[in-house]
Amino acid sequence: MAGSKKSGGSSKAKSGGAKKGGNTKKAQTKPSAGSKTESQKDPVNQFWSVILFAAGILVFLLTVIEGSSGWYFIHNLFRGLFGVSVFLVPVILVYTAILISMERSQQTVAGRAMWGIGLTLLCSSVVQIMFAGEAQGSSFTEKCRYLYESGSNLEGGGLLSALIAWPLLKFFGNVGAKIIVCVLLFIFIMLLSNLTLFQFFGFFYKPFVKMYHSLQELREENRILDAYEEWEYDEEQEAISLANSQNNESDTVPDDNFDFDVPVNANDNIDLPDFEPPKLSSQNGSAIDIPIDGVLQSESDKPVLGNNNNTENVHDVDDKPAEKNQKPLNELDALVEKAVVGGEKEKLPETFAEKAAKAEESVQKTEIKPIETKQYVLPPINLLSKSVSKANDPAAATELKEKADTLINTLESFGVKARIVAIQRGPRVTRYEIQPAAGVKVSKITNLSDDIALNLAAAGVRIEAPIPGKAAIGIEIPNTNQDVVSLREIIESREFRDAKSKLAFSVGKDIAGNIIIGDVAKMPHMIIAGTTGSGKSVCTNSIIMSILYRATPDEVKLILIDPKMVEFTTYNGIPHLLIPVVTDPRQAAGALNWGVQEMLRRYKLFADNNVRDLGGYNELAARKGYDKLPQIVIAIDEFSDLMMAASKEVEDSVCRLAQMARAAGMHLIIATQRPTTDVITGLIKANIPSRIALSVQSQVDSRTILDTQGAEKLLGYGDMLYYPNGMQKPLRVQGCFCSTKEVETIVDFIKKESVSEYNEEIIEAVEQNMPAEKGDRTAEASEPIGNGDDVLIEKAIDVVVEMGQASTSSLQRKLKLGYARAARIIDELESMGVVGPYEGAKPRKVIMSKQQWAERRARKSMQE
Repeated sequence: MAGSKKSGGSSKAKSGGAKKGGNTKKAQTKPSAGSKTESQKDPVNQFWSVILFAAGILVFLLTVIEGSSGWYFIHNLFRGLFGVSVFLVPVILVYTAILISMERSQQTVAGRAMWGIGLTLLCSSVVQIMFAGEAQGSSFTEKCRYLYESGSNLEGGGLLSALIAWPLLKFFGNVGAKIIVCVLLFIFIMLLSNLTLFQFFGFFYKPFVKMYHSLQELREENRILDAYEEWEYDEEQEAISLANSQNNESDTVPDDNFDFDVPVNANDNIDLPDFEPPKLSSQNGSAIDIPIDGVLQSESDKPVLGNNNNTENVHDVDDKPAEKNQKPLNELDALVEKAVVGGEKEKLPETFAEKAAKAEESVQKTEIKPIETKQYVLPPINLLSKSVSKANDPAAATELKEKADTLINTLESFGVKARIVAIQRGPRVTRYEIQPAAGVKVSKITNLSDDIALNLAAAGVRIEAPIPGKAAIGIEIPNTNQDVVSLREIIESREFRDAKSKLAFSVGKDIAGNIIIGDVAKMPHMIIAGTTGSGKSVCTNSIIMSILYRATPDEVKLILIDPKMVEFTTYNGIPHLLIPVVTDPRQAAGALNWGVQEMLRRYKLFADNNVRDLGGYNELAARKGYDKLPQIVIAIDEFSDLMMAASKEVEDSVCRLAQMARAAGMHLIIATQRPTTDVITGLIKANIPSRIALSVQSQVDSRTILDTQGAEKLLGYGDMLYYPNGMQKPLRVQGCFCSTKEVETIVDFIKKESVSEYNEEIIEAVEQNMPAEKGDRTAEASEPIGNGDDVLIEKAIDVVVEMGQASTSSLQRKLKLGYARAARIIDELESMGVVGPYEGAKPRKVIMSKQQWAERRARKSMQE
């Protein structure tokens, strides 16, 4: 019994175990059934979407086609129920079918369908209230029959319009019902279309804004075209005048067979060319006003005769006309300085020869005068090329959706749950703003940048965590279909036109596609760093071109330093330059030293006039009639070359300018392709707060520029991190592109419209402030030693003459001097002819003998 029980119990336990096992198997098979249901969801949605789409087409055909028999009955039924709004029923059915096919949630589909049915009923009521009015009939049945029949004839809102129209007409009257139904229709349309109020009103004010901007652009284009046509007209006139002068020269060549040795008497009747004497000012000393072309032709090409008292040969008056026309430039400059006549009235020359000589001199005086007073014309915008955007291409939208799905799947594969809250497409990079689920660490997402780049097959992925001002993490992924941001697009923008500063410049577009405009005056100094090919020189050229499009030479002056001699030399000859483009590193150090002196001069000028900065001084100058001071921008293309040539002088000048030059209206733009600590030193970096970092090689270089990483993940070719003074975090921007051809075209236009006027005093000051070249002993030896060292030099000569050889170490020991002073005395003795030249490790030879030295001392004592 016991055994049976035991066995029975064991069998029961086994059966219980088997049952449990069966439950476990069922529990394991449940997820597969759920997955089967999920897999069948798509075919069900597709089935109902096809059914509803076919129903919509069928209802539309029933509404339009009358038919016969049963078809005709249903045709009249639909029209009688819905009236004019019967045409909305197939639209709502097709719209619902599309929503189901797009796999929207059931709640969304049902909600939109209910809103569509309500809109249909509302439209029926609108038609009935606005056009048909109250239903006719004495009883309820007659009124319903009237609504049905008018709806069948498409003259009213149909029978269903009674649900809304009758209560409104009964309680609010005809006028009140019309107002209320219009308000309800507006609400239904806004909710069904998901439009905001801003978007709704945008439909009304955008055409007027677009019309206003079109008129502004048309006015600007007309102004630019007028200037451009005037420029072309001036070129044509110059070409015509040159051709006429050449033709006249060929016409006035004397015949070889003509005998010039013919005496001319005073009583001979000779036809002379018409000639007007020059107009001289009698009081104010104004410049002489003479038509240039006519005088040059009559003076250099035609013979001139003397007066009645002289009998001369014709060819003796002007025997070298070619030499008169080819005056050297320095003579022209001298004539321009003398172009103003004195205050007293001068007597006109009596002879024609003297008149002609005076006329030619006055022509040469006034030949450059019109160019100096010519007003600066801003370059036309049509000299720049346009860019084509690919943001609206269907391929771009498809790319965004595919990458968004791949990004979410990649994060889920690593156990990170997140959702995309926004997508911002930029010219070259798209930022996917994701919001992680609760409990997900930010560091877990930032550590997946390489894995995300691998799964998306992207060149590099940069993660900004978190985005400033948003509760989201930005994952920046390069675009497959990339856009080029042109300089013209930025200069034509409203942001650039509305900028008040003359030093505003185009930076580019950020990730959201917004135009970014910078201001050199607010920075007030800037470092641009990046490797070769990152777009550093293009960025610097864009800044300069933006200044040329905004400022005249009287408002902004430039000093361009280009040790590589390939980037800035194109700008030689524009009127904005204070001096020609500097290419020598030592001369660049001298230019920076002059900048420090000019800064100190301006501060002294501000102190004398009780003003604080350049703006205050220029306002005072405008009131009192003083000359205004221009803003000065010093741009350096390759800073590392300067640091290698004269690091101490350059660093000192840059630091002083960076510390003090802002209020004086002087600004630095430093570009380098080697952002190491020996080039961008800590002292320079501390005084220049604004930076632009382009693509660099390592995180170390990125931290050197920005104090943070990220620049090593940039794509190059203008992809930058823009970090101006006052911004919390660097902003990723795609810089605008300006080709070399565009730069040359605009510079040629500016050169033809104006003439460059370099300041000779500044050029001389730069030459004087140049540091001595490394290893150049002649520069130090040429400087005289002070009078207090004359006795020391005498003692040094005694020492070297007695020893028969000279070296710096021997003077140190004998005279107890330091190395620098002893070496300087040796160089001075070499210049005096006492010792010979430097011979390496060997001591220098003593050229002066003891007898010569004794005679020199005797002569010196006799002179004293």
